[in-house]
Amino acid sequence: ENDQDSPLIQFTPFTIRLHLIRHGETLANERNIVLGQGDSPLTDKGLALAGTSAKSGYLNGRTSDMRYWRVYTSDLYRAHRTAKIVLGLEDVHGNTKDVDDEEEEVVESVQQTTSSSDDEVPEDIHNNKNNNIDLIVDPRLRELAKGPREGYLKTLSFEEAMSRRLQEAVKDNRYQLEQKLQVPKLESISDAWGRATGWIESLVMDAAKDYYQSTVSCRKDRDNNNSGNGNDASCNIDVTDRDDDEPKEKIYNVFALSHSALIRTMIHKMVDPQLPKNYALTNEGSLLLPNLSRTVIDVRPYYSKLKKTKSGRRSGSFERQNGDDDDEANDDGNTLRWKYRLVHLADVSHLSDDPSINTKRPPYL
Repeated sequence: ENDQDSPLIQFTPFTIRLHLIRHGETLANERNIVLGQGDSPLTDKGLALAGTSAKSGYLNGRTSDMRYWRVYTSDLYRAHRTAKIVLGLEDVHGNTKDVDDEEEEVVESVQQTTSSSDDEVPEDIHNNKNNNIDLIVDPRLRELAKGPREGYLKTLSFEEAMSRRLQEAVKDNRYQLEQKLQVPKLESISDAWGRATGWIESLVMDAAKDYYQSTVSCRKDRDNNNSGNGNDASCNIDVTDRDDDEPKEKIYNVFALSHSALIRTMIHKMVDPQLPKNYALTNEGSLLLPNLSRTVIDVRPYYSKLKKTKSGRRSGSFERQNGDDDDEANDDGNTLRWKYRLVHLADVSHLSDDPSINTKRPPYL
C-alpha cells in the first residue's frame, strides 16, 4: 500500500457564477478623492450609465437564458443605489418602477453576517419593493476601509493624510494631547479577502443544499407520477426518463454590486494567474475596473475524499494552489473545495447602447 495515495476527486454538477459589478461614478470618483467606507452620491454620468446598464438583459438578469439565483449589494449607499437602478427597481430619479403583471413583490432583506464593520446599514436602503427580485444587502461586499486617507485626494500618502488630519484637528480645537486622534478604520488586504471568502463559502454551501434538495424532490415527484412531470427546467434530472438519473449541469448566477478595491482583491486572490498580460492600469498602477464594469468568475466546487494510509491517517495535500482553490473540510474525510475560472474581466460592452459614451473596451479578455 502506498502511503502517498492521491485523493479521489469528484466535481459537483453545479457552478456558482459570480457577476462582480462596480458601482456608478460618484462625486468623489470625479474629484479623485479616496472614499473607502465613506460615501458619496452618484454623479449625473454615474446615474446615466446605471440607466444604460439596466437595459442590458445580461446585466439585469432578465433574459430567458440568464436569471440570477441571488442578487447582492454592498451596504454602502453608492453601491445600493446603483444596484437598484441596474436591476430595474427604480429609475435614475429615484422613482420606484411599476410592477409588471407577471412579477411578484420584492422583499428586500439584509444578510445577517459577521462584518468587519460595526456600522449599521442606513435606514433609507430598506424601502424599495418591486419586481420579483430579493435584493440582499451584505456588508461583506463593502469597500476596503482606507484609514486616514478617506476623504482626501488620492495623491496624498498615508503619512501625509495623517498629518493633514492632525493639523485640521488642532485648528478646530478638537484634538487634545491626552486623547488619541480618531481616524477612519484601516483594513488590510487579508481582512477584506477574509470577508469575501466568507461570502463565497456561504454561496457554495447554499448552492449545494439547493441543488441536492431539488434533485431529491424531483426524483420523488417523478417516482410518484407514472407519467412524469414533463421536462421541468427547475429539476436537476430528466423527469421524463426513469432510466436517466444523471444530474444535469446547473449554473447559479450571482449578481454582486460592490467596489473597485474589493473586486480587485477578489480578482487577484482568485484568478491572478489567469489574468492577461496586457490588462489596463489605473494611474496608481492597479488593475483598472471602470465604473459599472462587470467581471465574471466561475466558482466550481468539487469533493475530495482522502484515502487512508497504513497508519490510519489520511493522505493527500489540500494546500491552495496559486490562489485557485479554497476548501471546507468535513469530519467524514470528504472535503468540499472549489476552483476559480475567469470568464470576463472588466467588461463594459453593456454600455454600448449610449452613443455619447466612449465604450472602447479595454484590452482584456
